[in-house]
Amino acid sequence: MQSRDQWNPGRYDFEGGYFLIQEGETKPMEEGTFEAHRKYVDVQFLLKGCEELAWKEYGGLSTVIPYNPDKDQERLEGGRDHVMLISEGMFYAAFPQDGHKAVSHTKEPHLYVKAVMKLPVTEGN
Repeated sequence: MQSRDQWNPGRYDFEGGYFLIQEGETKPMEEGTFEAHRKYVDVQFLLKGCEELAWKEYGGLSTVIPYNPDKDQERLEGGRDHVMLISEGMFYAAFPQDGHKAVSHTKEPHLYVKAVMKLPVTEGN
């Protein structure tokens, strides 16, 4: 197993899904939109640094860019009432009903490295 310092940014496929290694600097919370997915659950692990995340239930958001099945992404707007700091070593999961706005900050920019695991949503058994 590689240590978290040995992963390069990019996509890594595995049986049943894939994950992305992303790194960069956060953007002001006021910029950008929420996103939601239908095919995959996002499980995001902060490997270095931190980010702030806004969350809102999908039904409380308004579509600004319709769902794109190729990207499994819909872009949405709404209130940023629930904001949390996700620090190194923490993770969160965003299900299809979760509008999420990641890679953000409310005051000062943060540097981050994270793994975004995409796990397929399966219909009930």
